[in-house]
Amino acid sequence: ALASAPRHPAASLDQARLGASLVRLAATPAQRILARPERTAREALNARLPARTVQGVLRPLLAALLADPDLGTSSRRADLALRAFARGRLAVPEGGAAALPELLAAALPPGTVRTGVRVTEASVSRVTTAEHGVFRCRSVVLATGARTAAELLPGLRTPAFHAVTVLHHTAPVAPTGDPVLLLESDPGGPVAHTAVMSAVDPGRAPAGRTLITSTVLGTPPDDTERRVRKHLATLYGTSTDEWELLALRHTPDAVPAMPPPHDGNRPVRLLAGLYVCGDHRAASTAQGALASGRRAA
Repeated sequence: ALASAPRHPAASLDQARLGASLVRLAATPAQRILARPERTAREALNARLPARTVQGVLRPLLAALLADPDLGTSSRRADLALRAFARGRLAVPEGGAAALPELLAAALPPGTVRTGVRVTEASVSRVTTAEHGVFRCRSVVLATGARTAAELLPGLRTPAFHAVTVLHHTAPVAPTGDPVLLLESDPGGPVAHTAVMSAVDPGRAPAGRTLITSTVLGTPPDDTERRVRKHLATLYGTSTDEWELLALRHTPDAVPAMPPPHDGNRPVRLLAGLYVCGDHRAASTAQGALASGRRAA
């Protein structure tokens, strides 16, 4: 991860403190972190590290990991995210986010999975669809986002959300050949983080081009693409005049918020035969969604 923070005379000392803090965090058992007093991530981090380190490095890093640039997330969840980051490496699925479920579905017997079917009602014994009739069953696992789950099962809590806008640009030449995540430490710019995805996964880019993927958190500005392109020229230190926009996707309910107090182990069994899983039942990360799915199974 690279931070575009300005140089500061105490930067080396801050980096040493941050490195030591992450080393300690990586060695701390998860249960000990979950037993810590819970407050916002900003309050907890400012109590442990210099404010400029929190603002210039940890805030943009947690914004990338949890989509929360304001650091209002539970301090326990933020520490667990930093612990996971310190213990491992960032990774993406080869071929894109859809590759993993497609591979899982391909390994099942033909007809096991139906796609393109919209469910309108779900209960313990039946699932009603918009155009494919009613499917009777002995049990139901509802693995959707929080808003869809609440629509199908009235009474489920709908959390607040962090909005995310993702832009994919293609360029004739990569602005950098390194497979790094570039973090923006200045909250005044629209881009929170960006990466040359074709440097990580060449198969994602159009033939003879490179692919740059960038993320805007919160409400996107007016004239989003123009402002993002201008910001990317500054971040990468190169002209973006010849870049082409492939896609711009805004998701207002992309990531469930996790303000304190946050229960990261919400029940997945609502009734005998009725189960709900997803990031909204655990932590608002891909790992949290997998953990809740494992509990439901």
